[in-house]
Amino acid sequence: MADYDIFREQLSIKYATYGHALWEPSPAKPNNPVKVGDVGFIRSGKFHRLFNALLSAKDQSNVPEHYEQLVPKFSDQICEGTLSSSHYCSDGIGVELEPNIFASDPDDFEKVTFSSSRRRGAVLCLPVDARREDTLAKGDFSAWIVRHIDRWFAFARGLGLGIERMEEIILVTGCDHTRSWTNVAFFGNQHNAQASFGVKVVCGPAISINWQPLPERVQGAVIHRGPGGTDLPEDQCVFIRGFRVARTFWLLPKHLKAAAGPSPDVGGYDCEPDMEVVSIPAASEVQDSARDLLISL
Repeated sequence: MADYDIFREQLSIKYATYGHALWEPSPAKPNNPVKVGDVGFIRSGKFHRLFNALLSAKDQSNVPEHYEQLVPKFSDQICEGTLSSSHYCSDGIGVELEPNIFASDPDDFEKVTFSSSRRRGAVLCLPVDARREDTLAKGDFSAWIVRHIDRWFAFARGLGLGIERMEEIILVTGCDHTRSWTNVAFFGNQHNAQASFGVKVVCGPAISINWQPLPERVQGAVIHRGPGGTDLPEDQCVFIRGFRVARTFWLLPKHLKAAAGPSPDVGGYDCEPDMEVVSIPAASEVQDSARDLLISL
C-alpha cells in the first residue's frame, strides 16, 4: 500500500469519527485552505477543490453548467471546536519521549520516537491545537449532493482530471485546520521499525513551530512533515469530513419487479439502480426516500 493509503486506513480504525486523514494537508493553492461546502476529490492523500457549493457562481471562476448555490435553511450553520495538540497514533504504536534535560536551551527540541513491530501503523503529530469546523445543516448538504451529483460528475470528467467514478466527488461538511503537522506511515514489513524526530514550539504573541533539522532516525516507515516558522496560518487540513454518492444496481428476478416491460437480462434479471449518499466517517442514516442511504465519509 502507498504511504497515504496506510496513513488514512490506520487512523480511520482508531479515530473513526474524525474523518479522512489527509497525508498532504497543505492547501492546493497558498492561503486557500479547505472549506466547508467545497466540492472536490482526494488524490494521493491530498484534497483538490473544484468549486464551493456555498458560494455563488460570480464568486468563483469555474462552476458546472446550470450551477445552483447551496443556501442552508439554518443561516448560522457552521460549528467550531478544537482538536487538541497531541500524537494521534493507530493501535500498536509505541511512543517514547526523550527527556528534555536542556529545557533552558533555546536551541533544544522535544524529541519523540514512535515504533511498530511488523504491522502497519500511522501517526499524526499536532504540535499545536487544530481548529475544527463542521456544518450543522447536514440534511441540506446530503439532499444537495444527491440532487446535483450527476451534473457535478459530468463537470469533473469534462475537466480531464481522470475522475471515472461518481464516488470520487466529495462535498465537504467538516474539516480540521492546523498550523503544522508531521505524518508517519509504518509499512509493517520490519521487526524494529521506528521513526524519530524533534519539534520546538514557542508560544507568545506569534506562535513559532520549528522541526528538528535532518537527519532523522527512520526505518520501516516514512515521515512527511509540515511547514515550520513563525505566525503560520491555520491553512493545513489534517482531517476532512463530507458526503459522497454511489450508485448501485440490485439484480431482481423478473417476477419480483413491479414495472412492466421486457427484461434486458437474458437470465431473467433486471438491473434496479439505487443511489447511496456516502459520508465520511462511515455512519448510516436513512433519508426520506427509501432509495437514498446516507453513509458518512
